Amino acid sequence: MTQERERAGRRADALRGLVRERGLPDVLAAAERLRAEGTGLSAVRLRRRYVRNETLPDGGSGGPGVAADDPAVAPVPALDERRRPPSDAQPPLARLLVSQGVAMRFHLVALFAAQCQARPGLPWRNTIPLGRTGDAPLTWLDLVAVSARPGGETTQASGYTSNKLRQFRSALDLLARRGLADIGRPGTRNRYEGFGLLAEDARSTAAGAAGYRVPLADEECVDVPAEFFTRGWVQVLTKSEIAAWLMWRALGNGSGSGFAVASWRERAGAFGLSRDVRDTGRALEAYGLIEVVRPKERRDNGTWRGYAPTERLFSDKVRVLPHALARPAHEVVERVLRKTATLGRWSKPLG
Repeated sequence: MTQERERAGRRADALRGLVRERGLPDVLAAAERLRAEGTGLSAVRLRRRYVRNETLPDGGSGGPGVAADDPAVAPVPALDERRRPPSDAQPPLARLLVSQGVAMRFHLVALFAAQCQARPGLPWRNTIPLGRTGDAPLTWLDLVAVSARPGGETTQASGYTSNKLRQFRSALDLLARRGLADIGRPGTRNRYEGFGLLAEDARSTAAGAAGYRVPLADEECVDVPAEFFTRGWVQVLTKSEIAAWLMWRALGNGSGSGFAVASWRERAGAFGLSRDVRDTGRALEAYGLIEVVRPKERRDNGTWRGYAPTERLFSDKVRVLPHALARPAHEVVERVLRKTATLGRWSKPLG
């Protein structure tokens, strides 16, 4: 419990610094301006296979949608209730759940930018520079918030900017390795400028890249309200919180409407998430982003009262709350973190 308090306190302090010293309000203003001056989208559409596998990578198959008896692929280990499946058996979003860096946030913001600037069915041409250059009205520095610390530069501002750009380049390297972005060859001058997006639903392979196009209306997608970006949720939620929220959004028929249930096999096999998603769910519930109905026999720590091996165990029912994203994310999350740092457990703040 002490560790929970300390983690929440450190994160709350970092979030306050992101707002006061790292320009989060300016980032949100830039996102809203990009949306309003572009297509005016109401939701960003993520292709379903970006968020989840269509088939469970279990039973000896070589990955999502691969026949178990295909001799050309190695078998995938059976699913584990506690752990995530191997990286090559995870959907693209889950493969961005790495311990360091901003690749997931950067990619989601890039998809937002693409859909602000291109119409459905069309490719997106990235003309946004990474850093300050000439009279460019918008840069990626303006669109992505990072809690970076200056690293050995002569001034705090220049050090922070350099650190932030390094994180962007590192993110693009990872996205390129995951088949989600197209950048220049190593050693090429300005190889990260004008980077392109590749299809987010894992269609790109070593044999050839599939360029990104904005989804058409009839494509199966998970719709993410624009407020997820313009109100700052993509900037302040952790990677695990984003992945868990998108899981529940996907399970609610893409829009998050109605209650949904996820078995551990679906959570691990379809979404590539570990059992830690339960703890993440407590945070999302405290933020007011989801509503959870728990079986009355289930304790807060996940154990069961009067458990018998012959009895059927029922899962939590979860519903994504439709209007929760309209609130300013940094204010909501900081209040929850401060209360968690005091109590040592996730709890909704009063008011």
